[in-house]
Amino acid sequence: MPSGRKSMRNSLVRRGAAAVLAVFAGLATVTLAASPAQADVSVVGVTFSPSTLVLDGDAKCGDRVKWTVKLYDRQGDHDDVVLVGADIYGPSGNGIAFVQAFQSSRSGDYAYYTGYFYLCGGLHSPGRYTVRTELTWWDETIEEHLTERLDSFSIKRPTSLTYNATPEPVKKNSTLTHKGVLKADAVVFGPKKGLKGAVLKFYFKAAGAKTYTYKGQTKTGTGGKYSKKFKATKSGTWKVVYAGSSTRQPQTKVDAVKVK
Repeated sequence: MPSGRKSMRNSLVRRGAAAVLAVFAGLATVTLAASPAQADVSVVGVTFSPSTLVLDGDAKCGDRVKWTVKLYDRQGDHDDVVLVGADIYGPSGNGIAFVQAFQSSRSGDYAYYTGYFYLCGGLHSPGRYTVRTELTWWDETIEEHLTERLDSFSIKRPTSLTYNATPEPVKKNSTLTHKGVLKADAVVFGPKKGLKGAVLKFYFKAAGAKTYTYKGQTKTGTGGKYSKKFKATKSGTWKVVYAGSSTRQPQTKVDAVKVK
């Protein structure tokens, strides 16, 4: 939750008051002829695409998150007197930016407003970003109505994982060695570096089976390298999983192994 609640009412009025007044001036005749009671406008939902953005620390500012606000507006005659905006706060609660959304489509009683948050790898740190969405609309009496809600999306740094189960094919009841390297985006500029101390979990699905069975885990060592030995009893598919973290991208790799 951002510290020191910022009033989006002030930010929206500051950015949109002039436009709204101009709209009302242009619609004066229409307003007089409007129906006596207009339906309320309300926020039905807020979505982000992607909900988790994998952003390299070296990336410039071309990556973006699409922000979509679904509004209920039964009569559809509030389009020109509706403001939809958002203040974005970083993982530490600091204000990042103000973004305004514009109507992108309509389906029956629902209107969709869309905006974009542009993010920079070297500027925006990984973690959870809070979005305070505010809907402001004016009815036919020019009375202001205000709704706010909080949602969030995440930024994670990229990782990479290699995996090989060897030897292949393998003799029944002999040792099968699982090994590879896990790397993560560097804290500073540069290529990914081996991630030491990360937990990797192994699963196995026998040929013909529908689900995986947990077999064990290990931790990565120096340079992100790992190695784990299991007894090979059946042909099937092995899987290694790195669950990721609040700041790092998860990874999953598989390797089919034949036991003879």
